[in-house]
Amino acid sequence: MTTVISQPKPALVAIWRNGLIAAIVAAVINAILFYIGAAAGGFPASVLTPMGVPITVMPVIIATVLGIVVGTLGYAILSRFTTNPNRWFTIVAIVVLLLMVYNPFTLVGAPVLMIALLQIMHLVAGGAALYFLTRS
Repeated sequence: MTTVISQPKPALVAIWRNGLIAAIVAAVINAILFYIGAAAGGFPASVLTPMGVPITVMPVIIATVLGIVVGTLGYAILSRFTTNPNRWFTIVAIVVLLLMVYNPFTLVGAPVLMIALLQIMHLVAGGAALYFLTRS
């Protein structure tokens, strides 16, 4: 016999509050990682993004916040249409994180430190979203 346990639907205010907290925490940590990496020579201006500009702290912060906003929207939708949004969000978040592993390797001439830090930044953003949103 299988028992299905459904969670009470979290309030949208709680979801967006936790999404905001996740975005702030991840943006601060990723900015610190960027500055540490830049001081160590890990973000040379000669390595350009597909948009033709070097990576600076602002695109790091913007990408972090936008990614978590999209994740928060996804969690809000899942919380309305599924009985266990935490499980489904965790599955989707892990798949998205796995798909994001490839992106830093597309930067032509990127040093290993840059690739490693970008991978860690992805994990920070995904981890913050998973941690805070599943506690809504």
